[in-house]
Amino acid sequence: MSTQHYAIKCTQCGAPLKILGGGRVTTVTCRYCHSLLDLNDHYKVLAKFNALKRPELPFSIGMHGKIKGVEWIIIGLIQYRSDTPSEAPWSEFLLYSPTHGYSWLVYEEGRLSFSRRIRDFDLVSWIANKPKSLFYRKAHYLQKEAYYFSYVAYVEGELTWIAKQNDRFVVWDYSGVQFQELSIEENQGELEVYHSQKLNPSEIYLAFGITQENQTPPSLHKSETTASQETAQVVSPFYRNAIFLLFALVVLTVFSSFFYQHTLLHTSFTKNYEKTFTIHTNAFLTAIHLSGYKGHHEALNVSISKGDKLYFSMNPHQARFPDHQIKPSWTATSLSATAYVKLPKGSYRIRVTKSNPNNQVTLTVTEHSIRLTYLLKLLGLFLMVGILYFFLKKGKRKRYG
Repeated sequence: MSTQHYAIKCTQCGAPLKILGGGRVTTVTCRYCHSLLDLNDHYKVLAKFNALKRPELPFSIGMHGKIKGVEWIIIGLIQYRSDTPSEAPWSEFLLYSPTHGYSWLVYEEGRLSFSRRIRDFDLVSWIANKPKSLFYRKAHYLQKEAYYFSYVAYVEGELTWIAKQNDRFVVWDYSGVQFQELSIEENQGELEVYHSQKLNPSEIYLAFGITQENQTPPSLHKSETTASQETAQVVSPFYRNAIFLLFALVVLTVFSSFFYQHTLLHTSFTKNYEKTFTIHTNAFLTAIHLSGYKGHHEALNVSISKGDKLYFSMNPHQARFPDHQIKPSWTATSLSATAYVKLPKGSYRIRVTKSNPNNQVTLTVTEHSIRLTYLLKLLGLFLMVGILYFFLKKGKRKRYG
């Protein structure tokens, strides 16, 4: 690429600086002392980034390469961070071409996209409506998420505006087809619109002469890189498999409850009742259901025992289990009462004593039962794992489809 460059000396440290960009470049950040110099005011020092460590990236200022058939030179670098601490920062390299002006090469955790500012977007209508869906050049775009904030974390090389540490941008991202994206950015009241498209990293690395061993940032040791890749490969399948297994467990439990439950007793009586029944499995609960005593002020007492051991008893005042007791929701005007008991496999005797011989009571004992509250807990756990997996995969992406 044939273009004219010139060199200056940093007014802070005296290091030689080569100016690579065109006439719109207004600032340059010294790569040695990280001072931000104003090219329009005798290279006055505007700010310093000397307290920050340069991010280790495969691209560097001065590199040449072709993108979409146009030869570009990298003249500047900005690293951004989002307002979410868990999200990794991303880097944007300012590209310059004497024939095509300025563009951006966006690097985000190994993914690359090409971004250019557009000026034919109807910002007036967008400001008035801020729609969730819009059209640009006959292509449809949908807003991915609510607006978010990004902040300048590091600056190096030349830029066409003054960027200082912690400068804040408000960003609205819209996703289109074929890995395209529109990003609308607001900084100090000014709005700019960028159109981005995903790039093939292998092609770009080859175009810029970056060898395979240099494609991974040098700051990541091989063991760390391998560990992060293995973690990414393991964590995603882990949560995906966990969601699947949990869903299968919920479905299996529901089917087992509704299709395999077995009625052991179902009888009606007016006098005291006593009967033996057998539990065939330890997998589920046993349901004891009483009905038919509304308005009769019936004093019922239910007990389940195995030999001399009492496993469960229930009356209008309390329900007693092997290791605890609770107050049942059973009143004189109740239509029915149901208790769920975990009974080990074996034979049991149930006794029901009653005070009103004129009132008929119906008793049902069912095994292979599950309480609705247990099912809701399983569903809640399923949703929690799904939400966790969603947020692990989700991330705000700067100008990246």
